[in-house]
Amino acid sequence: MNVDKLLLLQEELRGLENAATHLRFSLNPTHNLLNQQDWQPEELERLESLASRFARLSDLLMQRVMRLIDDLELTATGTLLDRIHRAEKRGWVDDAIKLVRIRELRNLIAHEYAADKMAEIYAAVAALAPELLAVVPKVTAYAHELEKKYPVR
Repeated sequence: MNVDKLLLLQEELRGLENAATHLRFSLNPTHNLLNQQDWQPEELERLESLASRFARLSDLLMQRVMRLIDDLELTATGTLLDRIHRAEKRGWVDDAIKLVRIRELRNLIAHEYAADKMAEIYAAVAALAPELLAVVPKVTAYAHELEKKYPVR
């Protein structure tokens, strides 16, 4: 087992936990704003922060941590969809479609610039954020078990 990769996993898990904490922090102050469509600048800033934090956590989970765990387990990386299906097999989600929806929303956040779509995007983020946040402790626990199997010496 590559010690450098295990150390990187520990670092990535800290980043994942921090990103989850930041997303949780953004959820509460934006809850009452979701039924609006005409926001004040400071309200819009909170909603944009929520969407950005959702996208960041999604990226860290799927593009970094899940890929690194596959690498540590000597699993062929394959596509993102392959990683998502392995997440379901590992018990991180009960249905892979949840992670697919999270990824689709992340892509929409990254590429949507039409103001008339933003209310819909923010509502989707608020709806999917709890599902994304629920994956983090499962991935973290799995990674810690992996670290126990292959301790850094």
